[in-house]
Amino acid sequence: MVSYEKVYVAVYLKINNDGIMKPVAIEWTDGTLFEIFKILDERNAPPEHTGGVLTRKYRVIVKGREKILYLDKQTNRWFVERLTGIP
Repeated sequence: MVSYEKVYVAVYLKINNDGIMKPVAIEWTDGTLFEIFKILDERNAPPEHTGGVLTRKYRVIVKGREKILYLDKQTNRWFVERLTGIP
């Protein structure tokens, strides 16, 4: 069975003078820093695989590939979904 887990990550933000925040880099659990090249979409949406919590969903480009980054609006923590099992 395919399953996913939340992996909580550190996110570097740029906050403009109007208070609008924009993620600019993701720090993985091992300390590796990944620059966000572009934000393709941003909206309120539940995580695709790990449950229906209230999140802000960001579709971003990192190292030439599309990735999904979430901000859990209840805990104010950032996470990505990682595949943990394959059939």
